[in-house]
Amino acid sequence: LKLSFSLSQGCYGTLGLESGVISDSQITASSEWEWGGHGKEPSVWSPTGARLKTPGRPWAAANSDIKEWIQVDLKKEKKISGRVSYEVLYSHDGQQWKPYQDVGSDKNKEVRNNFIPPIEARFIRICPLQWHQRIALKMELLGCQPHCTHLGFSF
Repeated sequence: LKLSFSLSQGCYGTLGLESGVISDSQITASSEWEWGGHGKEPSVWSPTGARLKTPGRPWAAANSDIKEWIQVDLKKEKKISGRVSYEVLYSHDGQQWKPYQDVGSDKNKEVRNNFIPPIEARFIRICPLQWHQRIALKMELLGCQPHCTHLGFSF
């Protein structure tokens, strides 16, 4: 009889914003920006646009204010170990958007923030504290089930 035990520490899988596992109804925000200049049909920058790597507009808040937020309801408790943001976009007219780039950085590189220790929660709310002209973002959440421990037994 042989008994082996292993503990897996990896808890950095995507939670489903990009893939669509998290539905549109699970993503809410304090506001969304509508822009309808020059007689055009209004463009809505809704919370569902925050999905990382999906084409189209990001989520943009109606106001440039630290009270703005975007929230994800994971439907049940999950261990949230980080988030990934792709880029910060800015615009002068609301139609043409440019990525903000730090000197020496790669604008196509994802920025990952690991939460140490991970958070166990059903809801996660992102509150932007800094922006250039307008709050806008795309993101993915990283994590796993709260009981992420993997036990392996062989007999």
